Amino acid sequence: MISLNYSISKEDYVNYYTFVLWDGPANRKKRVIYYLRQLVPLLIFVFAFYYTGIFERNSKFTLLIIGFIFLTSILSFVGVRSNTAKRAHQITDDPGNSSIFNEMSMIVSETGIALRTDLIESKYQWKSFIKKQENKDYFFLFTSSIQALIIPKRIFNVSERAQFEKLLSQYLSFDAEIGHLMKS
Repeated sequence: MISLNYSISKEDYVNYYTFVLWDGPANRKKRVIYYLRQLVPLLIFVFAFYYTGIFERNSKFTLLIIGFIFLTSILSFVGVRSNTAKRAHQITDDPGNSSIFNEMSMIVSETGIALRTDLIESKYQWKSFIKKQENKDYFFLFTSSIQALIIPKRIFNVSERAQFEKLLSQYLSFDAEIGHLMKS
């Protein structure tokens, strides 16, 4: 059994939100489609400019057009992730969501995970987790396709983390453990 106290920071929530909506392995296809869709107008513009002979005009004008196309392309590629993070920041700044950031007590045992704050007490059996994902900073234990327990890895010492990972490997279902890899 592991007993820990921690709270989720606003940055933790932003990282979770961008992971679920953009960065996570389940979103790989979505990212590829988005980037390919961003290339289509770029290719149309280049073809149109080439076909109309605009590249044969004054070199300063041509450089200006190329620079504009390049800048708008870069902004569209970078913008989607920053817009997702901006939306997450709006959620964290909403006073109605302040309970997300309360100090909580987490007990992890053979029966599941129990959470307690000043406002709530929840008990999750291992079978309630349908998917586990992690990155270098977090464990995400999903109870639905968009709702998860956000467990920062920073809250564990070395032995607690090893014990937690052992409990995950013993009690999480096979589908929850690797199911997200099959769907990507």
